[in-house]
Amino acid sequence: MTFPSDKPAILILALSRFNDITPRLMNALINHFGNLEMIMKSDAGTLMNISGMTIDIANNITQAKNYIDDSIVYYSQLIERNIYPVSRFDDDYPELLFELSDPPTIIFYRGKLPDPTKKIAGIIGAEKPGNDGIELTTTLAKKLAENNVQIISSLNSGISIAAHLGSHSVDGNSFAVLDSGFDNIVPQINIPVAVDIVKYGGLISEYLPDIEYENENFKSSNRIIAGMSQAVILTEFYSENEIVTDLLESCDQIGKLLFILIDPTINSITDENSFNKAVSCGAIPIVGRDKIDDIIKSLV
Repeated sequence: MTFPSDKPAILILALSRFNDITPRLMNALINHFGNLEMIMKSDAGTLMNISGMTIDIANNITQAKNYIDDSIVYYSQLIERNIYPVSRFDDDYPELLFELSDPPTIIFYRGKLPDPTKKIAGIIGAEKPGNDGIELTTTLAKKLAENNVQIISSLNSGISIAAHLGSHSVDGNSFAVLDSGFDNIVPQINIPVAVDIVKYGGLISEYLPDIEYENENFKSSNRIIAGMSQAVILTEFYSENEIVTDLLESCDQIGKLLFILIDPTINSITDENSFNKAVSCGAIPIVGRDKIDDIIKSLV
C-alpha cells in the first residue's frame, strides 16, 4: 500500500518525529502559517517569529521536506502494526477535541475511535478505591453502556479499570487514553485490560509508539479525556490524587460538564476536601443511582 506524500499525518510525522517538535509548538506553527504546506516551505528567519522557537528547531523545520520519504515508510510501518495516525486535518479526527485550546495535532489509536454519533462520558477517580467505589463505578459504567453511551478514561488502576470492565460486561464500548506510546504501556499489570479495550473500543495516545512514560504525561492525557467527553463523572476520588485534581482543573478550564455520583445508601467514599475541590471546579452532585438517567439525558 502506498500513501501520498501530502497526506497530513505524513507531513506532521516529517515535522515531529524527525525534527523533535512538541505538540504545543506544532499548534503555534499551524496557527501562524495556517496549513502544513506553508510550514514545510517556511524559512528559518520567518520561523524565528514563532513563540518557543529556537534556531536549531527552525533549521530542522526547513529540512523537514527531506524526511517525507522516511515518514511514508514509518507511517506504513504503523499501519502494519494496527496503529492508526489521525491528524487534526483528517475527517475522522474527534471533533470534540477542537474544544481544547491546544488540540493534539496528531493522535494514534488501536482498535477504533469513538463513534461521533453516540454519546460519550468520561469516568475518573481514585487509583486505590475501596470496594464500594469499585462497585458504584461498575454499576455506573454498565448503566451507561446499556444506554449506548461510550466511556472514556485512562488505563490507571482503580476506578478507571472498573469503568472499562463494567462497560465490557454488557458489551459496551470503552476507550483508554494512554500516558505513553503503545510500546511502553504503564502500568504493565493493566496490559490485559488494554487488550480487552481494543476489542470493545480503542486505545488512544498523543505519543509516538516508542515514547516512554514520564511523570507529567498524565496532564496531556487528561486534557484529551476531558476534551473527548461530553461530560466527566467522578465516583470515588481524593484531592491528594494529582491526576484527578489535574483533570478536574482541565474540565473547569474548558467548561466541561462535570458530575459527582453519590450513593446515599453507602458510607461516603470521598472526603470533604475532595468534594469541595470538585464542586469548586463546577462539579454537580448527583444523589442516587436512579439519577444516572439524568446524567445520560444531559449528554449532548
